[in-house]
Amino acid sequence: MPGALVACLCHGAPAGLIHALHVDSLTIPEALRRADLLSALSQNTEGDFSRVSIQELSAAEERQIPSSSTSLVHHISATSGPIVSVPSFAVDAAEVIEMTLKKMKDAKVLPIFRVKGDAQVAINRGVELASLGCKAMEVTMDSADWQLILSSLHQRLPDVILGVGTVMDDTVSQIPLAKSLGASFALSPIDPIGFIEVCKNLGVLAVPSAFTSNECWSMHRRGARLIKLFHAGLASPAILKAMLDVTPLGENLNILPSGSVSPGNASEWLKAGASIVGMGSNLVGKDISLKPGTAEFHAAVDDWRSKGRPIVEKMLKDLALLTP
Repeated sequence: MPGALVACLCHGAPAGLIHALHVDSLTIPEALRRADLLSALSQNTEGDFSRVSIQELSAAEERQIPSSSTSLVHHISATSGPIVSVPSFAVDAAEVIEMTLKKMKDAKVLPIFRVKGDAQVAINRGVELASLGCKAMEVTMDSADWQLILSSLHQRLPDVILGVGTVMDDTVSQIPLAKSLGASFALSPIDPIGFIEVCKNLGVLAVPSAFTSNECWSMHRRGARLIKLFHAGLASPAILKAMLDVTPLGENLNILPSGSVSPGNASEWLKAGASIVGMGSNLVGKDISLKPGTAEFHAAVDDWRSKGRPIVEKMLKDLALLTP
């Protein structure tokens, strides 16, 4: 749109990031700075959509106080007054990421919500799992209504650390939105372009996927603090233990196995050195991916109540007894 920039959802942050990266080819820190600035400019309008012209954005960037490593975000007053420098989340981004990593390790298990059914069913299941002792949860970005599910869980479960999953190349730009909805971490089945770097600047724990020790170390070099071992079903706890027994690897790598991890083998992975394990339908139930009212849905609900929940409850109690 000539002369104008459409700022949508998250008060402009995703639009600013996309525009900076794909139109002006800015560096990632510069793109994040523009996303933050556009987000602030968009605060003046109500609703999910607002317009900020290119001219307005350019003028604001020209007025902006030169940024430093401790000043990435600037606050724009609602009256278009002077730009005031304030501390940003990037100031302590590394510290925030370390705190998130610690909470993930304390949680030990990560329920993965890949929702293809009703969002409310998934939200209710998240609340139920929290009541059983789950302290961390992931909502995949390919889920129906993932934004609603994430934000609802964030509102209802303030003590649970939340994140998004299945981040791909084309959804890295949505990480600022996910953060605004309550995400503290982001997982991917691959290593998306710019994923680790964008997350680091936002103070979000990036969890890219790897399978070999070389792949893991390559991501460690780039700053990944937690790495998803995927597909874990192709490996084993014994293989993970052998890898981490190589001292430099064990001292530096934090691993999250996912794929074929179940309540029955979760403790084996943790004893082998995993920092936390991820589980999908083996933990959250199959009903969240089925249409309510169908025979399959009711059968899955009954299976959860009679088998799934008791198994999960026992697993969480057993894992709580494991030393960190």
